Amino acid sequence: MSTINEALEKIASLISEIEGQSDRAAAIVGAAWIEEELEAAIRSFLIDDKESMKKLLGKSSPLSSFSAKIDLACVLGMCSRVIAKDLHTIREIRNDFAHNILAKDNEKLSFNSGHIKDKCMALKCVAHEAPETPRIAFIRACAILNSDFYIHRFMGLKVSNSGQIFAKVEA
Repeated sequence: MSTINEALEKIASLISEIEGQSDRAAAIVGAAWIEEELEAAIRSFLIDDKESMKKLLGKSSPLSSFSAKIDLACVLGMCSRVIAKDLHTIREIRNDFAHNILAKDNEKLSFNSGHIKDKCMALKCVAHEAPETPRIAFIRACAILNSDFYIHRFMGLKVSNSGQIFAKVEA
């Protein structure tokens, strides 16, 4: 099976899994899928030294947080600053859902909550699709970024051979 077909199957699997979930679960699971694939792409980008990798990417290590992985991917040139900003936005949305029950207006937190909606609709990686709802924008962004890092990992793309992931609106 080709890498492209595997990526398409992975997107379909991701979307299928989180479509039926609550907004909270969709946000947490969607971000986790991206973080998992981002870490795998970073690992594939670096020399395979198990001891060093554990010190850098293991539990409670300097690069164990989603935020640190995003910043590392950006400075390694694996993604553009626009994509790094989208990844940080997705991380912030995940954190909002993971740590808050209610929105700022004391209503149940959802993708339609003001600040969450604004963040979702501002995601550049899906701007060219003009998503109808913030939930669709978030799910599509998770699927796209997950598959981009999946392909990045298997193609062995480095900055030197134009392997940077960027938003279509940047082109």
